[in-house]
Amino acid sequence: MSAVPTAHVYHRTFDPNSQTSLAKLARRIRPGSRVLDLGAGPGVLGRYLAETLGCTMDGVEYNPEAAAEAAPWYRHLECADLESLVLGETFAGQRYDCILCADILEHLRQPGAILAQLPGLLAPGGQVLASVPNAAHAGLIAELLAGDFRYRPEGLLDETHLRFFTRASLLRLLEERGLRSVALDATVVELGQSEFADHWAAGGWAETLPAEVIRALLDRPEALIYQFIVTAVPVAEAGTTVEHVPAEAAAAAQAALTARLALLARPVLPSLSIAIVTHAPDLQLLATVLERLDRALRHARQQRLMDEARLVVVDNGPGTDWREPLQQLLREAALSATVELVSGQGNVGYGAGHNLALLRVADALIPNPEHSPSPPVGEGWDGGAERPPDAYHLILNPDVLLEEDALSEGLAFLNAHPEAGLVTPATWGNDGQRQYLCKAYPTVLDLALRGFAPAGLRRRFQTRLDRYELRDQTGDAVLWDPPIVSGCFMLARRAALEQVGGFRPEYFLYFEDFDLSLRLAAVTRLVYVPTVRIVHLGGHAARKGMRHIGMFLRAATRFFSRHGWRGW
Repeated sequence: MSAVPTAHVYHRTFDPNSQTSLAKLARRIRPGSRVLDLGAGPGVLGRYLAETLGCTMDGVEYNPEAAAEAAPWYRHLECADLESLVLGETFAGQRYDCILCADILEHLRQPGAILAQLPGLLAPGGQVLASVPNAAHAGLIAELLAGDFRYRPEGLLDETHLRFFTRASLLRLLEERGLRSVALDATVVELGQSEFADHWAAGGWAETLPAEVIRALLDRPEALIYQFIVTAVPVAEAGTTVEHVPAEAAAAAQAALTARLALLARPVLPSLSIAIVTHAPDLQLLATVLERLDRALRHARQQRLMDEARLVVVDNGPGTDWREPLQQLLREAALSATVELVSGQGNVGYGAGHNLALLRVADALIPNPEHSPSPPVGEGWDGGAERPPDAYHLILNPDVLLEEDALSEGLAFLNAHPEAGLVTPATWGNDGQRQYLCKAYPTVLDLALRGFAPAGLRRRFQTRLDRYELRDQTGDAVLWDPPIVSGCFMLARRAALEQVGGFRPEYFLYFEDFDLSLRLAAVTRLVYVPTVRIVHLGGHAARKGMRHIGMFLRAATRFFSRHGWRGW
């Protein structure tokens, strides 16, 4: 449809109910109209008008390949340079209800000369319908500010465009050629959906523009208008002149301005620390855990939900032989985070290992020579310094696989709900079965049935066990204040963890998460968020041998002695 030599054919998919310029133009044409299509292209719009609306179609198209595709839908399709034709002679004796100039004026050397011929071709009550790109789109102006004027195969700076229009210059050109706007519509393309998206994405140069420049770019009704769609009639027949852009286009620009200014006004993005405590881990599984963790970190950064990330892996042994394999694995993982391996302290226990990681994070962020090198064990430990309110900490098992958006969903929830201090996820096992990490306060009978009873006996008490696991409350809806949550994944505000002193290390293994849940609930709120999704590959104590059963029973006794016994 260009008036200059080009081999490019502008193929479009056409949906008459869409918000594209072709669809908006089509909706302005009455069925059975006589239509002159200037710049017919391969006949995408002409076919719809002829087949569906029963219009009589004449047209002009420069590109022979495009003209051959379009020809079946036109009564008379002239394959010629539009600017070399005298339209009154080429279409002698014809008068049209509608003359289409769909994405053609910008391709012409002298578009005014064509427009001046159109009033004489219109039937009484006829209209000229035109669509042109908006050279005042914020993305194009921003690119000019960067010193660039980049032509592309298609778009606002199509490599075959010869003329450029703003709203004012388009309406002025029409007026000068005897036509006046009686309706003004537009297509809107957000910056992130345009050819300028890379500039406006995280890391793009427009991200650093000052607020004054952002306001100048976006505080205009036409800032996000990609194409103007104008309905014009001869000046003598014009009633009320319409020059204002559609309200929805102005609203889109204001929404983009508000969002961008809010982004500029946002404080420094929160940091995230992650702690993993290992004891003779499956290195292949741990490599997968780290790979999935890295995907989740990258996703959260892309969503601008976090900035710095720090992973502390605490090697609890056994022995000293695990340090080198773990170091090698961490090097190969190439995580998008600062990584530290802590080893040599022996097996201090699960809770104490996590406390050690939390202390190392505090030391790294706010150096303090007075920090003790040993894990904190007392109530109310504050990490030696005040923490920012939006610093987060993830307690993660070495057998937990994160969904790609798990961190993004959890961080977004914490950002939106300052009253929440810890998020627990929706969880599945490797077999695809749902796991229920939220619990009611346990009784001795609940723990015995769940951990040690044979399957047949458990089935007899299934209703009771379902209540203990809060199964009817932890589906697809957010659940506030579950009494107890699992320690395999705890995404928490770092300040809340430090306020309660982290884990009580005397539990060594088992029930440290139960104890921490109850203590955290005294200073903040725990929340089950089903959009945070993980796969947990862990098992029960009874399946790990008598030593683990012994540790489980000792930890249970310690827990009930501290928080209160409930038999059944």
